[in-house]
Amino acid sequence: MKRQSELPVFAQGLSRIRSAFQASMSPASRCKHPGALLDTLQHWSDSYLRSDDVCISAHRSLADLGYTQSPLSVSMPEQLTALAQVSGLFSDQGVVQLRRACYQLEAGSSTSSWIISNRTRAATESSTLVREMMNSRAFLLAVLRIAGVPLVPHPFLRARSQVNYFYPPQVHDAKAQIGMWHTDGTSFVLNIVLSEPDEYDGGAFVYFDGPVEHFDVEDLGQHVRSCPVSTSGDAVYIYGSRVFHGVRPLTRGRRMSLVLSFHCPYSPEDVNKFWHLASDDGVLKTIRPWFRLQRDLARPASDQYQSMGIAPITFADLASTKVSR
Repeated sequence: MKRQSELPVFAQGLSRIRSAFQASMSPASRCKHPGALLDTLQHWSDSYLRSDDVCISAHRSLADLGYTQSPLSVSMPEQLTALAQVSGLFSDQGVVQLRRACYQLEAGSSTSSWIISNRTRAATESSTLVREMMNSRAFLLAVLRIAGVPLVPHPFLRARSQVNYFYPPQVHDAKAQIGMWHTDGTSFVLNIVLSEPDEYDGGAFVYFDGPVEHFDVEDLGQHVRSCPVSTSGDAVYIYGSRVFHGVRPLTRGRRMSLVLSFHCPYSPEDVNKFWHLASDDGVLKTIRPWFRLQRDLARPASDQYQSMGIAPITFADLASTKVSR
């Protein structure tokens, strides 16, 4: 029996190209306040990370989801995490500071009729805390233990970080703010939920338990899984380009999450396509950043770390770290 999803599918193929031209013709969204006023000016501290009680649960590798070939030349499917729930990554003070920064960033959020969510993109450009966290070697090592490969912040700034804000419909028959079924333009994605469970109803993070080529929104069968979070600061890690996922509608309250994207500097593979990026920013505004991205992806791993002031992280660092599951 077919089981149709309540979530639509984000634009694919020619529809994605139409979205890009639609974005090109739309007036640029403007923040309510200049970026400097969105910054809490709180600096990151590695003490905001917990090293003794990080727990990964519901861990699935790409092989577990049915992939037999790796999207990366440097790792096998069974070595790459497809999806995992992460708890205990941040200290209580770290969660407080992240919530504070992301609350502040909502003043610069915008909406999109085809994405149907409030979001503030390029959070690393507006938040000292988020920028310094992503450039922290200790934080990158913590994410490496989850992902299974060394990582750097994604070189495309607009795709590197964003804060999503979901609310229930404000008026009858209005569109709910949802995360449509989609795959990401980046592969290594950490989605940090920064609302407590009692602050909202609905809003479950869901994913398709199978490879992307088997996804059929009209016939999902029993392959939809949810990832509940138990407290603010918990996270869902996902291999975003190879796992269909979304967020169900809220029925009460407000759901806020910080979404961070990374890149493996030891592999030139990157799934970002021009039309994926252009569907957000428009065609003309994407051309120059697109060529800059191709240049950055071709740089040696040591140069990518050096450009961000980070001591290189290697596969030896991965072999020497353990995390509970």
